[in-house]
Amino acid sequence: MMCHTALVQTLTLRCTLKPTPEQAAALEATARRFAEGCNHALRVAKEHGEFRRFKLHRLVYRDLRAMGLSANLAVQAIARVGRKKGSRARFYQPTSCAFDQRTLSLRGEDETVSLSTVRGRLRIPLKLGNYQRGLLARARGVQGGVLTQGPRGKWYINLVLRIETPTPPGGGGTIVGLDMGQKTLAMLSSGVRFSGGPLKGVRLRYLKKRAEVRSRLDRPSQRTRGVKRLWERLTRREARFVSHALHALAKRIVDGLEPGDTLAVEDLTHLRGRTARRGSTERHLHHLWPYAKLRSLLGYKAALRGVRVVAVDPRHTSQGCPRCGHTARENRRSQALFRCTACGFQHNAGWVAAYNVALRARGCSPVPQGIVARRAGSTGEGRCKPARILRVSSVHRLLSESPNQNALAFG
Repeated sequence: MMCHTALVQTLTLRCTLKPTPEQAAALEATARRFAEGCNHALRVAKEHGEFRRFKLHRLVYRDLRAMGLSANLAVQAIARVGRKKGSRARFYQPTSCAFDQRTLSLRGEDETVSLSTVRGRLRIPLKLGNYQRGLLARARGVQGGVLTQGPRGKWYINLVLRIETPTPPGGGGTIVGLDMGQKTLAMLSSGVRFSGGPLKGVRLRYLKKRAEVRSRLDRPSQRTRGVKRLWERLTRREARFVSHALHALAKRIVDGLEPGDTLAVEDLTHLRGRTARRGSTERHLHHLWPYAKLRSLLGYKAALRGVRVVAVDPRHTSQGCPRCGHTARENRRSQALFRCTACGFQHNAGWVAAYNVALRARGCSPVPQGIVARRAGSTGEGRCKPARILRVSSVHRLLSESPNQNALAFG
């Protein structure tokens, strides 16, 4: 039996606390005192122009201790202010408090967390689900956490865990390409398609609601505190929906892979600086579409499963023909249709892009270097043999394409 070394990555796990009324009052007092300490440290830092952590520690540590903060909470308050510089931090609200390994500990037997507060050490029950229990069982250690209070008064603890991730076994794995977009949120080279229509519809609905609230905020007579709270509530609600949708999508993609497989994604860094959209709605969606967040979620979920994630150059992946290698903008007839002008190969444009991404991850570029087009009808197998596992599903085959054509194209 082969033994593979394990890597360690840091994850944040959110757990709900179930404090008694007395414990809730102690948590609220601790968060309020912690915020007061942060605001005092911020004022001193701005007065002296000193945001370096160790220099700031000498200036405010005694003051924070005199305010009633413990030694470790005072250090955490200084560290929080030290991460913010200049005008980026204006005022700290009493809604969170940071803990380290000395002020926070877990006990798995009765599922409780021990926290240091201004009213002493408290052991508070946790409300855990199977997902939280599974990650806590795999955790090598707890590095600390952040206590937060929700808008409805609920208390949460965001635990910072160190999780062992297995090293993917070498060789024999499948290479699966992934193409990301707006209409099709994710398209895999295995033929699996995830529509982005529901997410797009929800974002457009929130855009319309926020436009109505924005019009009221622009009028001084209607700029009430309730309207401002409504704006913040809509923004948080949309962010939660998007985060949940991306987590579910990333989980479904990773669950379809096996340990040792490779997931190839497009490197879309600085995408918005290279592309433009016409129309206010399209520009809004283009700037808000969460490509980086989805890639980040895929990265850590794939690492937990033992799947590699590699990023490849996305240029011309939707314009290169996987059969003959001809690359031209005219090959992309529409958002959904790819038809090669050289050999006549026709397929779904998203699948073609995902297939080409998989080929590049394998080390075979779908765009021949120095060659714009090949002879019509050439299969291109002499230059780069496609991966045998990356075949198209018949569900996504276009009606105008015969099965014989598909077999000819992919060998």
